[in-house]
Amino acid sequence: MNGKNPRISPGTAITEQSRIPRKPSAVFIDIDGTLVSGNLEGPFPDDIAGIEKARRAGHRFFLCTGRGFGHIPGGLRKAPYFDGIVAGGGVHVLLGGKVLYRKSVSVEALCNISALFLENGKRCTFQGEKATYCINRSDYVEITGKDDFARKYPGAHIAMMTVDKTITEKTRAFLETVFDIYPQIPHYDCFIKGESKSRGMRAVLDELALGRENSVAIGDSANDLDMIRFAGAGIAVGNACDELKAAADWISAPCGKGGVVRALEHLGLC
Repeated sequence: MNGKNPRISPGTAITEQSRIPRKPSAVFIDIDGTLVSGNLEGPFPDDIAGIEKARRAGHRFFLCTGRGFGHIPGGLRKAPYFDGIVAGGGVHVLLGGKVLYRKSVSVEALCNISALFLENGKRCTFQGEKATYCINRSDYVEITGKDDFARKYPGAHIAMMTVDKTITEKTRAFLETVFDIYPQIPHYDCFIKGESKSRGMRAVLDELALGRENSVAIGDSANDLDMIRFAGAGIAVGNACDELKAAADWISAPCGKGGVVRALEHLGLC
């Protein structure tokens, strides 16, 4: 049953009796591959209209993303149709302007990782609260010294990092002392060990005095698994990975083709 009550079999239509209660619900939506396509198109007008209609009915909406806060596009961070953000895979949680939870990678760990990547020549990025930093690439704020996070950017509040899949097993084992690592294309996403999107969701639900049965999660990738399993209704968009589809309560249309709005309509939220 994966801890849900009730749990609906993957792909089964959510009937009138099994829909989440009509009291106000919290809806958590992933960004990449769910709200925004792989080539960064979106959010799409139909999805926005559905979200706005559901908000008028009293439901609350939250971005729930692996991106660090500073790596979320500004238009989404400030979008009036979102009530808050769960960023960095659950380690930076905001409801309106209130910070409900915040955790970041230690400066010591960042300096050790910087030293390793500066030496081995591999590419990586660090996504923080204010900016995105990089090693061996030039598209973000460049880290050129092993102690930069201590001397130049002590308040970066790094939530996650990405690394090329060309790293060695030894480097991966080193990173796994700090992070949980998820494969993406063509890189790995690295989130602070033991943290999760579902933990960030729980912080929001506690603040709103809602139970998990009054939550909805919509996502597409393996790093959305824990939020899909935690939510009262877990929805996979049509382009989701097979693992997420197998765990979901229902499979919606693909991203960019009504994936979010079809889910909201199916649940009776808009």
